[in-house]
Amino acid sequence: MPKPRREGPFKMKGLYYVEVYDGPRRRSLSLKTDSYELACQRYKEGLRELLNKIRREHQATRKTPAWLPEQLDDLRQEYQQNHELDAQELAASFTGKRGYKETTGELKDAKTEELAELIAGVNAITWEELRVRAEAVRKHKTGSGYSISWHKNIDQILQRVPFTPEQATVRSIRAWMDQQASKGVTSVTLKNWCSALQGLIERAITSGHAPQLAPNVFKQIDFSISKELELKNVYYCPTKEDYRKLFNEVLPELPENYRVGIELMVWTGCRVSGTKHLATSTEPGWLDVPDEDGTKGGGRVPVPMELWIRGRDLKVISGSRLSAALKKVHPKLSNHGLRSGFKRATRAAGIDSVLGEALMMHKLQELEATYGGEGFPDEALKAGSEKTWEAIRGYINS
Repeated sequence: MPKPRREGPFKMKGLYYVEVYDGPRRRSLSLKTDSYELACQRYKEGLRELLNKIRREHQATRKTPAWLPEQLDDLRQEYQQNHELDAQELAASFTGKRGYKETTGELKDAKTEELAELIAGVNAITWEELRVRAEAVRKHKTGSGYSISWHKNIDQILQRVPFTPEQATVRSIRAWMDQQASKGVTSVTLKNWCSALQGLIERAITSGHAPQLAPNVFKQIDFSISKELELKNVYYCPTKEDYRKLFNEVLPELPENYRVGIELMVWTGCRVSGTKHLATSTEPGWLDVPDEDGTKGGGRVPVPMELWIRGRDLKVISGSRLSAALKKVHPKLSNHGLRSGFKRATRAAGIDSVLGEALMMHKLQELEATYGGEGFPDEALKAGSEKTWEAIRGYINS
């Protein structure tokens, strides 16, 4: 990818320009102004336009490879399975164009030398490289990078992928999917994995980092699943019987820090990552979750006063141990399932759906976020919570 020759605009012949190196060449684009302040404002857009122009020129001059992705895949496998093979000889035997440059040792035919490098994996693009690039694009667009959970998910996927981005072909991807399915990985999970890998490649292509990965091979594979199958993968929503069993049988047997964590999710619908912040919430009757990594923006919601008093100065247990306790209620019930139950309770209480989303610490969307200021006033949140609590009490006491 071409790199900026100098940071910021520079002046030439009375106008400001943006300039990059395209290999050994210097390429520039006029910002069409003699004002430094205006040039600075136009710099990012000008740099993007120049890089896109260079990429289009490269793509226009790039000839169609003389080999198919599947043929390259076969050559790579042959090379990897036989360590005595020479990548250049293997490439030359495929193209029929032999002969070496005496000064460099490269094959005389440039395309054959390129094929040899692809076979050997010279200067291969890595998934980790694409992850770093995607993170940079994300920061440029939103001002912050991906969450810890996103990176953990990518780590989990990359530990299972046996091919590099350049080695990805329809055949190699399909073979990998079949292998993972035989190990018990569900089609829903495979869809999510393929979607994540497709996104990494797409960011690399559209940002100009690795245009050679176009077209995105994952777009040539149908890894979608039916709506019916996807709906089966939603979080289990507790029934009235589950609520009764939770409060009458399971919670009384648990330590107090377990009980408070689970009850907090029941009565507020907060994420499990938010439970630990009850101890640091100083205003009586309120849970304040900071906007930090893992909290998805944080938020502020009412808490029943009796529960708030029990939870102050208490180190709440969170995560998998709470989820394990919920399995005593129902094998499919999870921490996030209580969040699903809270959402259903907001509907049963008849409160406004947008207010229900706010109580779950979801950000306002579209026109709701544009007009009326930020969020709901405390009085509205309190009124909505009390109606929802009444619905949940009805489940427990029915």
